[in-house]
Amino acid sequence: MHNVWLDVRHAVRMLVKNPGFALTAILCLMLGIGATTGIFSVVNGVLLRPLGYKEPERLVRIYTEFPTFPNGGLHRFWTSAAEFLDLRHDLKSWDSIDAWANTGANIAGITQPARVTASFVSGGLLNSLGVSPMMGRLISPADDQPTAPVVADISYGLWRTVFGGDPQIVGRQTQFAGQKCTIIGVMPRGFEFPPGEVDPPQLWSPLQIDPAKPGGRGSHNYYLLGLLKPGVRPSQAQSEMQSYVTASTEEHKSANEHYFNAKNHTLVSFPLQSEVVSNVRPALLMLLGAVAFVLLIACVNVANLLLARAESRRREIAIRSAIGAGLPRLARQFVTEGLVLSGCGAVLGLALAFLGIRLIQLTNAGAIPRAAEIGVDMNVLLFTVGAGLFTGILFGLAPIIPLALQSVQDSLKETAGSTTGSAAAQGFRRALVAGELALALVLLIACGLMIRGFWKLQEVHLGLNPQNVVTMSLALPQTTYPKNEMIDSFWTRLEDRLRNLPGVRSATIASGLPPLRPPNMNDTHIEGFVRREGGPIENIDYYQTVSKDYFQTMGIRLMDGRVFDARDTAASPDVIIINQTLARTFYGNDSPVGRRIQPNMNGPFCTIIGVVEDVKNAGIDRPAGTELYLPYTQKHGSGNNEAFVLLRSNGDPISLAGAVRREVQAIDPSIPVSHVRLMEDVLSSAQARPRFLALLLTLFSGIALAIAAVGIYGVISYSVARRSKEFGLRMALGARPANILSLVLKQGVLLTAIGVVVGLIGALILTRLMASVLFHVSSTDVVTYLGVSILLAAVAIFATYIPARRATQVDPIKALRYE
Repeated sequence: MHNVWLDVRHAVRMLVKNPGFALTAILCLMLGIGATTGIFSVVNGVLLRPLGYKEPERLVRIYTEFPTFPNGGLHRFWTSAAEFLDLRHDLKSWDSIDAWANTGANIAGITQPARVTASFVSGGLLNSLGVSPMMGRLISPADDQPTAPVVADISYGLWRTVFGGDPQIVGRQTQFAGQKCTIIGVMPRGFEFPPGEVDPPQLWSPLQIDPAKPGGRGSHNYYLLGLLKPGVRPSQAQSEMQSYVTASTEEHKSANEHYFNAKNHTLVSFPLQSEVVSNVRPALLMLLGAVAFVLLIACVNVANLLLARAESRRREIAIRSAIGAGLPRLARQFVTEGLVLSGCGAVLGLALAFLGIRLIQLTNAGAIPRAAEIGVDMNVLLFTVGAGLFTGILFGLAPIIPLALQSVQDSLKETAGSTTGSAAAQGFRRALVAGELALALVLLIACGLMIRGFWKLQEVHLGLNPQNVVTMSLALPQTTYPKNEMIDSFWTRLEDRLRNLPGVRSATIASGLPPLRPPNMNDTHIEGFVRREGGPIENIDYYQTVSKDYFQTMGIRLMDGRVFDARDTAASPDVIIINQTLARTFYGNDSPVGRRIQPNMNGPFCTIIGVVEDVKNAGIDRPAGTELYLPYTQKHGSGNNEAFVLLRSNGDPISLAGAVRREVQAIDPSIPVSHVRLMEDVLSSAQARPRFLALLLTLFSGIALAIAAVGIYGVISYSVARRSKEFGLRMALGARPANILSLVLKQGVLLTAIGVVVGLIGALILTRLMASVLFHVSSTDVVTYLGVSILLAAVAIFATYIPARRATQVDPIKALRYE
């Protein structure tokens, strides 16, 4: 132990004597370890840490699927109330099966109403999570009876903000969704269900499905959560469901109703935790791989620095060898120095990681699920310690490797004043630099592919003009507005008021907001449609209810026919507008104007009066689905009690929010206006994840490129310094500066070429793993590979040119006088 302490003291003294070297090495390690620790913290909090429930491994998501549905089928789909009740009664692998549905709702606060995200849950769902409330009790099966009074559990955040942290909140009466509601509990801080939502619920209320009147089997509105019985594996439960579907297929093969079928209406299940993070897992693992490359590049760079120092310390090493220090003893000293460096880098890197984590949490720029759970815990600390030990030992042993590759005695006999280092040491340092460049190239190519994909995403035509458009949402309570006529009257009055506001160019009401909407998947009768094998079925992806100025406000182009206008009233014939995808799907190249569609397979037929350009509705990175537009003034569009208000302004659109609130209050003071956003921000948020990945990869690639450039600069600069006598002799014998410049540049170009070739091979192999996160870009995109290779080569050659230029300025007389 005494010897170890002596090694540590010696290592610290050596670093203090060489502050430039120490600061450079620690900075490299801080960046490498900090970036790796930060991303590992995200991976740990999102992917590895169990969900904050009692037995999360027993919680499983259950979905229906329609595998034969056109365009690849419907997967992970909702269930109907009737299906939920059947599954809860018939399946035996589960302690419980519960349902929930999320929606927006209004709640009366202390001073003013607030708009909240609410989750309506079946009576046993919160109990199945095994989480106790901070105050009060959980929703019980008794609360879930159709005739039971309305109650609610609220989140810690809602309790603090809307109810001012009232300690007497339990038992308090309030208005929720237009009904009297009793608050029965406050959930603990940090509780979320369902987990991983971008807009997590702040309130939970009973679903209150009536078993006697559950509704149609085809009305798919609910998500399901199952709690496995102890000892039952998810695969066993899935096998039971497959058997259940097979039995249902046989039992109901002649029925016309909507029953489970092994061919086209199946059941699937997945562990809850894997479902929460399934969309973000590939991206996070890719980022973890990227920062691992940064850390390796940093290690290689520090190894090169240590190797250069070892070359300059050969006299010290020779003396140590002469007094009995063998290779193991020398290795221990170098590893100790490496560990001191990595320890300093790890401490600073941990601080850097903490700042990065806080930035990610505050912005959640990548829409990462469970972002609030990301933090520095014991796993992260152990990872940081492990990274410090690994890197310290890895680059600490680097100076010993050249000694091990040749006779130790011959190596240690070299004097400190020799003009060149050992061939083994020089070769090893060049190999490290070539490897450093190869690693940097792989990371740069991955970054280039991601940026190219993101750039293509920016070029996607959205089908609308978001400039100077502001959007906000409103909800009308069902109890206050029980009739469709009352709802439609509210929207009409509001639209008239908004249209006349100063600075408003146009105003409209819409039931959905592009570019990312939940699909409707409504069965729809297309008059004259004949189904053919492998062709479309009478089902429309998206229904959109709008007012007459919707297309003008959103900047959506009319392609055929006309848009809604003052003629389209409740007393006039029912009309409809469709998008281009729907027109192509069902009418081919024929004009659909004048043809008829029956929404939801019931009620009056609607005549198609126009075709508008496709608007992205399934996400910017996905093709637009079939969509039809209904006027809210007519039967099929009537009675929507939730809507978005959109205004196109002549000036700053966000300044209209206050005026809209005043107009809403003038009609009904109990209705809050929420989610005020610019339409440009709505579109930007839909690209949050690819933008987040592109930014982080760009940051990591920039760090890697800088470290690699420093690495090749260091090797060439050291080589120039050691060969100054040789260059002086060459120049004394008649060599011109251009000859010396060419001689040094050839060395850098050779290292760069080797690094580029190895890096290209590595990139061809590794970038295939990121194909799932690239948008319309091949993982072998030639333009990216060529452009990034040229960039790396240019930076490396420039880093070589600086010391090469210095070599041409050697004074032959001084160089020959040296030593």
